Amino acid sequence: MLKSKTVQLVEKLFTCIRPERVDEIAKETGFIKRKRLVTANDFLTLLFHLHGNFAKCSIQELCTKILTEQDISVSRAGLDKKFTPEAVLFLQQLIQELLSEQKTATPSVLALEENWPFRSIRILDSSAIAVPDHQKKRASQTRQTSAKLQLEFDALSGVSTFLHLDFDNVNDTKMGGERIPFLSEEELCMQDLGYFSFSQFKKIEENEAFFLTKVRADAYLAYQNPFPSYHSNGKVVQSSLYHRIDLEKLCQKMEPGEHLELEGVHFGRDAHFPARCILFAHDNDQRQRRISKIDRRKTKTGKKPKQVVRDLAGITIYMTNLPEWISPSQLTELYRLRWQVELTFKVLKSYLKMDHFKVMKQERWLCHLYATILVFLISQLIAYQLRNVIWEEVQLEISEMVSIRCIATEWLPKLYQAWGNRKKAFKSCIDTVIRLLIKTARKPKSQRGTAFKRLQTS
Repeated sequence: MLKSKTVQLVEKLFTCIRPERVDEIAKETGFIKRKRLVTANDFLTLLFHLHGNFAKCSIQELCTKILTEQDISVSRAGLDKKFTPEAVLFLQQLIQELLSEQKTATPSVLALEENWPFRSIRILDSSAIAVPDHQKKRASQTRQTSAKLQLEFDALSGVSTFLHLDFDNVNDTKMGGERIPFLSEEELCMQDLGYFSFSQFKKIEENEAFFLTKVRADAYLAYQNPFPSYHSNGKVVQSSLYHRIDLEKLCQKMEPGEHLELEGVHFGRDAHFPARCILFAHDNDQRQRRISKIDRRKTKTGKKPKQVVRDLAGITIYMTNLPEWISPSQLTELYRLRWQVELTFKVLKSYLKMDHFKVMKQERWLCHLYATILVFLISQLIAYQLRNVIWEEVQLEISEMVSIRCIATEWLPKLYQAWGNRKKAFKSCIDTVIRLLIKTARKPKSQRGTAFKRLQTS
């Protein structure tokens, strides 16, 4: 089953973290200045065995782990001294090396229908890693702070296209603009409402790329008025240039599950941004769940929601610049793929325990954050590449979340060790992972199928 191209790609992925290159990076960053008992590669191997989680174990437990797994005896003070600003820089450089290697590794892409106008689906979102309120006072003494991870990846290949760990809580919209210069033509960008920006959508269009986003229920949607009013001096009355669309009336007439595309729509009271507009009507159960969510948000924030938000809880509004020959139902299926990024954050937090907080010195806390990111990035790309092979060879769709978790927590140290030994052993190890994923990570065969499957057969 396993194609040689897949083996070569995974091998190339490990090549950027081969022992010789790891030692070079350690010397460049000052992490290793002279011969030590614990080398840079030993540190990386320990990281893989812990799947990046330096916060879960005490220093004594870390010493025990490195003794049992790698037969290296080191004191608690000696290991604690490894967590330095240079160690943080070392891990940051490894992540940059990995991100650069992904771009040149020519990964396989999950095949969709040939008539889709895009060749990648870039999904962007953010997730906060917060210091618990009851520990903020102690954390301030160790200079530990909350962080926010911005992550964008291609859902067809698993390649990470944008990554930024921010400690200043920068606005999502501002950070979303940072990845636009790296866009290529024929790429589709999807993100949630936190990144909504007309100026960024315009730049995406200028890059000959595509966007697909939800729109707030109380957003300003209007038709251009072909017969505006004029002042006595001949100047046009600005307020008459557009007629706002009454979405409440449209919502009342729509049946559950119905799609409605409005032609000639302009978004934004000031922007008047032209784009395709699609409305999707939910059933009554979904409408009630969304109203309950609105009420919970009101209780949490203390802000009373607008009545129009409650009235339009039964519909979702989409905005896109994708070609008109892509049907509204296909656009809805496409946007459902955005949920993949939520599942990746679940892996980072629930299984890799990235947000597991423990009062410790700042350098060890930062090593914990960057180490879990490194493990996740490697595991994600391997999981998505194996997913593509399994789909192409046996037409089975596997769970990306289960696959990433399995590789990150169980198989990554074994793959790294096998790669360092013999090519045959490495290939055999990957074959074993594939067989395991087929047995344990298969998605259920529902009548409608998953969003990916429906897009592949639509």
